[in-house]
Amino acid sequence: MMSVIRLFFLFFWTLSLMFLGPLFILFTFNRQAPLVIARKFFAPGLMWIAGADVTVVGKENVPLDKPVVFVANHASHLDIGCLCGALPVNLHFIGKKELMYFPIVGWYMLIAGHIFIDRKSRKKAAESLKQAALKIREGKSVVMYPEGTRSADGTIGVFKKGAFHLAMDAGVQIIPVSMNGTEKVWPKSPNKITPGKVMIKIGKPIDSKDYTKATIRDFVADTRAVIVKLHQEN
Repeated sequence: MMSVIRLFFLFFWTLSLMFLGPLFILFTFNRQAPLVIARKFFAPGLMWIAGADVTVVGKENVPLDKPVVFVANHASHLDIGCLCGALPVNLHFIGKKELMYFPIVGWYMLIAGHIFIDRKSRKKAAESLKQAALKIREGKSVVMYPEGTRSADGTIGVFKKGAFHLAMDAGVQIIPVSMNGTEKVWPKSPNKITPGKVMIKIGKPIDSKDYTKATIRDFVADTRAVIVKLHQEN
């Protein structure tokens, strides 16, 4: 019963902040306002409702003066909130274009400046990534989950190349992030909340300029190896 109550308030809290967050732009005249709200209020509230005791290691590895691409493993709906609270910069997430038309969710993402990718074809996806790279060069730090889907048991799966092409096109560093424990608090299946500990480890930056399109597989493998190592360390 307690799990059902937690789930209800998690959804209520999320939708409320998505609805109200963009309104702060009207008072602050700052497009970043919804992202600040997400970091300062949404994320801590979400963790409190879920009963997630979050520990963050490696914040000093996050550059505060330039945009980066954060690459993290993905195992839970809680991952977005955890990263918003753990990382000391405003975050932009990348979602499929169809989300733009979802009530409240799409409205929030569009107004807050999140990035949409058209996945209907390779050509459209490539063009969308080029537009995303331009936005990153203009100062937006983004988060991507290269596994493409949530892990059912917390193990780290195969990484796709999209995040790495994006970092190379934008000419920015990748920051590897390991998330451990969110899959136990809110697993992919079943939808049940169990309070517990979450460990987030932020690795040192990996420079996309050290790789080329010909060596992008090495870029992917090196980044995944760092995240796996962080994940396995006590």
